[in-house]
Amino acid sequence: MALTNNLLAQYGAQSIYGSDIPLTATGIVMKVNQIMISILLGIATGAQPIIGFNYGAKNFHRVKKALEISLLASEIISVLAFLLFQFAPMSVISLFGSEDGLYNEFAVKAFRIFLMLCPLTGFQTVIAVYLQAVGKPVMSALLSLARQIIFFIPAALLLPLPLGVEGVLWTGPVADGLAFVMSLALLLYERHHLKKSHAARMAAQPQ
Repeated sequence: MALTNNLLAQYGAQSIYGSDIPLTATGIVMKVNQIMISILLGIATGAQPIIGFNYGAKNFHRVKKALEISLLASEIISVLAFLLFQFAPMSVISLFGSEDGLYNEFAVKAFRIFLMLCPLTGFQTVIAVYLQAVGKPVMSALLSLARQIIFFIPAALLLPLPLGVEGVLWTGPVADGLAFVMSLALLLYERHHLKKSHAARMAAQPQ
């Protein structure tokens, strides 16, 4: 937040919006995004003990089922949020008050750009909690840091150079997209390991 605010003030001052409008509008976007993430985290955390218990009991079918249900629920929430942010952003902005034309213009742009790939957030959130539940804390921590630190900070420093204040907004979808690729790769790796463990367990059972 500190980095984003500094960049918004710096590059916003060089734009028609000034420094105050980008700071205020993006602050609203961040707060709304945090509400969505809290809901997604609630779904993932609710599934965590189910996944962990069945993983420890080597009931891999239930592990897979719990993961699939939590992914489906989180994606439904994420897609509904995406539709709201893309097609009716003013309905959210108006809850925090409306200002002049430039403020509304930037606020709508901030919602549509920064949260462009928010449907991927649910997937990443669930996978991070899933990895923790199956005893992969390092992979889980790496994925948790991916969006906010590993990908976000370099993108935030580089994108505004050619794009100005809008480059700060594009940091959101870039970080979301790269974090999704990482979470998908880690999930595929873990699913491969899960299949091998399940096959070994089935082979060890008496005929």
